[in-house]
Amino acid sequence: MSSVENAERRLAQLLKAEIANTCGEESRQNYFQTHQKRFADILQLCQRFVPNSAARVLDIGRSELTAYLANFYHDIHTLGLDPSIDDGGHREIHAMDKVPHITFDLSNSPTVSSWPECGHFDLVIFSEVIEHLCIAPEFVFAALGSMLTEQGVLICSTPNAADIAKRLRLAFGINPYERLRLYSINPGHVREYTRHELREIAGSVGLRCTSHSYCNWIQNRGGNRIKAIIMKFLRLYTPFRSFQVFTFVRDKVVPVS
Repeated sequence: MSSVENAERRLAQLLKAEIANTCGEESRQNYFQTHQKRFADILQLCQRFVPNSAARVLDIGRSELTAYLANFYHDIHTLGLDPSIDDGGHREIHAMDKVPHITFDLSNSPTVSSWPECGHFDLVIFSEVIEHLCIAPEFVFAALGSMLTEQGVLICSTPNAADIAKRLRLAFGINPYERLRLYSINPGHVREYTRHELREIAGSVGLRCTSHSYCNWIQNRGGNRIKAIIMKFLRLYTPFRSFQVFTFVRDKVVPVS
């Protein structure tokens, strides 16, 4: 076997193992169990800012969160990769054949002419997606902002790059961020952000932050009890929490006379 053939075999084995670990049924079930509290809290937040169940709603990235939203909102769409190839472990576990899907790869957001012509939405949910993208988030926020109605609301949730668990791992010489994955269709976390960064990024493309909060959505399940108690205590200081959620609206620009 040549060195090239040997490399191909090794890489194919690594890719197969990664796909099995991150895209299989067990991964989907684990993701659903781990993120149920987030799904419920995001739905509550949506209802608070957009209480009209007839509102036109767009969920970025088809997932089980879509099913939660569809229990309240009657006119809901999803946007993302073609469902036939989007096989990440985050995918929904219930059939959503009746939810219209807009196929658009967010990685193409830098090309404004490629943005989908899908009308405007009263509510756009951008939950746990931005950290998976390998393009500047300004492009994506600009695209999503263009899809909002004049009074529309964009809700964005994402991990907190400065949470206490990451700080402690770094202090002990452990990289707190995951490695780039071999399977590009289901990328891991490419880049995480702080509150200041995302407010500034969104503001640069005409989106104004109207609220921000830190959250603890993923609980320690079956791990070290003492460690869990210590982490819970440390996260009483809200900027040390694991997740954050923003609400954005289109900034009202006053025309120059």
